[in-house]
Amino acid sequence: MARESEWMGILLNQHKLAASMLTSGILESSNDRIRSHFKTLLDGTLQHQKDIYNTMSQKGWYQVQPAPQDVFNSVRQSMSSMQQMQ
Repeated sequence: MARESEWMGILLNQHKLAASMLTSGILESSNDRIRSHFKTLLDGTLQHQKDIYNTMSQKGWYQVQPAPQDVFNSVRQSMSSMQQMQ
């Protein structure tokens, strides 16, 4: 039988998958009502994912290592470049 931490990990991964699918639905939808509905669902999914993550983190089941400063700076520069290209 799976432990609570394993179930929470599965639930977290399912929310990540749902967020990805909803994002694709939003990007590919030409109907404004459907697009709006997907956005509402995505907002709820992202909030649930954050709640699950917070619970897992508080219980020590999901620990994130901080990125080294050089990696952080590189990602930040890449994001800044992408925004300027838009």
